[in-house]
Amino acid sequence: MQAKAQQKETEPRPETEASLKYDVDICQQLMSRYSASTAPQHRHLLATAAAIRSILSAECLPLTPPAYFAAAVGTLSDSKTLDSTEIAALLSFISVVVPLIPEKGMKEDKASEAVGVLVGVVEERDGLGVATVSGVVKSLGVLILGFCDLDDWASVKPGFESLLKFSVDKRPKVRRSAQDCLEKVFGPFRSSVAVKEASKLVLSLVKCYMPMALNALQTADVSKDETLSKPEHLEVIHMLNLLKPIAPFLSNKVSSKVLSELHILLSQHFSPITGHVLSCIEPFFESERNEAVGTQLENIIDSLALYVSMGEKNPIDTVMSAAKLLKKGLDNLSARGSSSSMKILLKVVGSLAGLLICESSIALQSSDIMKQVIKNFINCKMLLIDENQSLEFVCQESEEADAIRSICAILEKCLNSCNGVLNEPLCGAISILFQELGEMSFIFMNSIVLKLADLMNHAGQDNSDTHHLQKCLGSAVVAMGPQRILELIPISINADDFTCSNTWLVPILKNHVVGASLEYYMEHIVPLAKSFQRAHKEVKKSVIGQDLQAHAQGLWGLLPAFCQYPVDTHKKFGSLADLLIKFLKKDSFMHQHVAFALQVLVNQNKSSLLPGQNVGEFNTCAQKDKALEFKGIPCYSNKTAKKNIRALGSCSTELLQALVDLFVDSLADKRLYMKDAIGCLASVTDSSITKDIFVSLLQRFEVVNSKGEFEKKIQDDETIDEEQGNLSATEKDIQRCPLMSLASVLVEGAGEDLVELIYNFVVDSLQGNHVTGQCEVYHTLSKVLEEHGWFCSSRFMELIDLLLGLEPSTDISSVRHRFACFHTLMVHMLEMSLEEQDTKAFLILNEIIVTLKDAKDEARKVAYDTLLMICSSLKDSSRVNAGRSYHKLISMIMGYLSGSSPHIKSGAVSALSVVVHSDAEVCLKIPDVVPSVLSLLHGKAVEVIKAALGFAKVLVSCLPAKDLQNVLSEVVSGVLPWSSVSRHHFREKVTIILEIITRKCGSAAVEAAAPEKYKRFVKTVFQNRHHKSTSKDAVATNTETSLEDSSIKRSEEQKHNDLGSFPNRQGSVHHRKRKRGIYKGPPDLRAPHITTGDDSGPQDAKRVENPKQKMLVKVPLRDKGEETPNNESNDWKTSMEHKSMRKKRKGALQTLSSTFKHRRHRKLGKQKAHN
Repeated sequence: MQAKAQQKETEPRPETEASLKYDVDICQQLMSRYSASTAPQHRHLLATAAAIRSILSAECLPLTPPAYFAAAVGTLSDSKTLDSTEIAALLSFISVVVPLIPEKGMKEDKASEAVGVLVGVVEERDGLGVATVSGVVKSLGVLILGFCDLDDWASVKPGFESLLKFSVDKRPKVRRSAQDCLEKVFGPFRSSVAVKEASKLVLSLVKCYMPMALNALQTADVSKDETLSKPEHLEVIHMLNLLKPIAPFLSNKVSSKVLSELHILLSQHFSPITGHVLSCIEPFFESERNEAVGTQLENIIDSLALYVSMGEKNPIDTVMSAAKLLKKGLDNLSARGSSSSMKILLKVVGSLAGLLICESSIALQSSDIMKQVIKNFINCKMLLIDENQSLEFVCQESEEADAIRSICAILEKCLNSCNGVLNEPLCGAISILFQELGEMSFIFMNSIVLKLADLMNHAGQDNSDTHHLQKCLGSAVVAMGPQRILELIPISINADDFTCSNTWLVPILKNHVVGASLEYYMEHIVPLAKSFQRAHKEVKKSVIGQDLQAHAQGLWGLLPAFCQYPVDTHKKFGSLADLLIKFLKKDSFMHQHVAFALQVLVNQNKSSLLPGQNVGEFNTCAQKDKALEFKGIPCYSNKTAKKNIRALGSCSTELLQALVDLFVDSLADKRLYMKDAIGCLASVTDSSITKDIFVSLLQRFEVVNSKGEFEKKIQDDETIDEEQGNLSATEKDIQRCPLMSLASVLVEGAGEDLVELIYNFVVDSLQGNHVTGQCEVYHTLSKVLEEHGWFCSSRFMELIDLLLGLEPSTDISSVRHRFACFHTLMVHMLEMSLEEQDTKAFLILNEIIVTLKDAKDEARKVAYDTLLMICSSLKDSSRVNAGRSYHKLISMIMGYLSGSSPHIKSGAVSALSVVVHSDAEVCLKIPDVVPSVLSLLHGKAVEVIKAALGFAKVLVSCLPAKDLQNVLSEVVSGVLPWSSVSRHHFREKVTIILEIITRKCGSAAVEAAAPEKYKRFVKTVFQNRHHKSTSKDAVATNTETSLEDSSIKRSEEQKHNDLGSFPNRQGSVHHRKRKRGIYKGPPDLRAPHITTGDDSGPQDAKRVENPKQKMLVKVPLRDKGEETPNNESNDWKTSMEHKSMRKKRKGALQTLSSTFKHRRHRKLGKQKAHN
């Protein structure tokens, strides 16, 4: 053993293919690499290479890999005179040379001869080391695959046999190399002779190990470690590991025989080789050659089903592997069109069903497999022969129907064994079966439904334990429909003792009814609810009465559910409308249900006419659509939807009037959902009817007179109204808000007359000095402009003059809707490209830009959002002249850069920053943008400089590196002059910009673009940036030290505080920050009201109290990032007052946009910096 170990250490190790070059002398490469090595294997390798080269030189042969290989093989062929060390060195040298031989660099006969030589040497010499044999095996693979004639089995056979032999070798490295090579060699065989003969060799190997494998089956009760310690069992596992990769390449005949042998190794009990046997079977099932596994498939499925049925008695991983194989085997059997597929299906489902009630992880995996089996092999189509057949006729005796009944019986048996608690995996499998059978589940699964109901009745009212059970019953409701579910599980009340049965079904119906009938709701659900209501009035006990009333209201509340894609809308909506009007007039608890039901009816029909468009459906509608898809019923066809909408519109007059009356008489919280329902119903109602209803409302509240003219507000009309018994002016003003809210929802389906009426109402409200509801007025106007483009075009100038003539509101909601009007008008103006309209466009843009500098965050955000929406609309490719209009907007914004007001200039720069942040390519499409903004850096207005530096930061952050190169020089030269100014954090801003550019373009590019005057500052930025990255590593490694020192620091600080020496401690921190050169985050750019138009900044003289005498002391103000204040001698402040001023300034400054927030990681912690 010691000699073998020593030999293993001294044998040469083969080089990798990529380590040497083809066009350089191999011997020379090895000499340069290992000449300094004293390892014996390297000395032997170099000696062998030198000897081969001398042979080639003596015979005047080229020093190429093929020549080296031929010489080495020639030497190796006379191996009897060579000792083991020389043989090992030659074989290692060959393994180095073979990968370097070029394609077609060797003839086929020479390659076959070389393979024979290598095989002979390896088989004769038993003492070769692992590395040497592994190298030879790889060389055999390269020679056979790359140079031998794969169609000539005689030339390939020796090498193939050798690879097959080494594939079950005890040495892992050799075995892995041989298996990899064998897979690569077997795959390219095209000759049927080669495939046949190679497959026979594999089969003989399998049969050779079968006795050992059968012996391993007898050791099922022995521990796995003890079994695997036996060499013969390990060899069986090596053989099985070999089979898996080459199984797809075996011939059909051999594949069948190998499967037969593997079937023998399958047992219902676990053995040490069970997992490997299952892995070997898997590629046969996945193979496209079904005929190869056909004869053995059913037998193997039987054995797998038997193994899976043992459940937790076998190791779980092998059980799940067998279960997955069952599913693949069933797929294979179905693809072959086997007549026994139904019989096999029952076995598979029966074996999997037992796992559904096992431990949770097993049950979940099994449920997934069961669901796939049910989806693939069980559905109602398998029973249908003719579409006109009745449900009862289809479910008569047949092989398929019997199989489905048996499967339902299996699942029912699982339900009986779950002890009252239904787990999610079993529920999931049953739900999928409901889904696949659809309406036929009423015939096949009625006993399962009754069992589920029985479990629900026994579970009580604890929803936490019945969640999966309710979900499963919901699947039954979707599949069967509410009518058949209520036939099986009737909801009823006992007239004698007022006890209720199955009322737990109501919330399940509410969440899962879809595609039902309006007629069934009116003729069965409503009478049932009335019976509960009557019982409520008769009962004497208040608790029971409350329960009965709740059940009645729950049944009535099923109205929205029955309005989910009903099948008889066009026939029964008239009757339903009468019922809904009664609900609105009498039953207040039904108001919300009626509103939701109408929205569902209208929106689902409109969505069928406008697929892919959002028509305002609720989340519940989306859930019901999924349920509808679950049921297999398509959504409304275009024809059906049109019929339904006509029915809705023809029966909506009285219903719309009732809704409107209820709306104006209701409280604010109820108006929200009533308003949406009115909007939906009005969108399908004739516009003239809607107008008449709206006019009657305006007359009722004295907004218009009998002639339809709007009443003018008079200063002293309040006293007159009170004397005449009319509504006071204040009451009229208050009532305008709900009327305007109502008008906004009538806009969508309005005709021209109604639009004109609503617009006149808007104008009257805006110009009539009415103090309430301005937000609703602007909202209504924005809806008119969005929904009716014709109106925007015909009254364009009037609309502009109206809006610009009004004083801007301070209410954020009003500003938002006012700017929504500006959005529509601005896009229209820019597309029209008329000179007069351009002037108006500048007025709108001016208000947006001014709002960008507003002191309120919300107002600025509205301006940002409006600007982005305008840009987005103008870039829309579907619009006319989209690109030109967009460029025109940018040019208009740039026009403000030449203005005289720093406030407007900075606002324009902020607007351009917003645009660049959303569309960085604008800088490339309009090249003047960047130079125009950067030119502002030559000015002195602090507000403008801040905005320009912010623009530069956004620019370098958003532009890709390749595009940033084009403007790098301009940006760097533009911002660097402000690196010498530390006030207003200008130096820190420049530092951040340079760091971003450096990260994207590299330090060399930044240094090359920097003027000579600022090279020193740029280098400082590079050094600090490098120091930050190294500091992060230092912090990570010194965490423990910092934690240990923290307690000491805290105790020392407490002592200083007690002695009144806290300012000294603060000063030390200040000094440390200056020494490290750490910059604070840049300040906010959102406070134009605190900056001036020049570069002087605020006056900084402060008063400091001296304990001994009071005097005005001037001290130099030093920023934390600078050493001395020599360049800013005018900034003198006291240290304590300076600190106070900084806090005030920090509180006053605000960010450019909530979307423009950037985070900086500081060396001493994370702080947010607003730019």
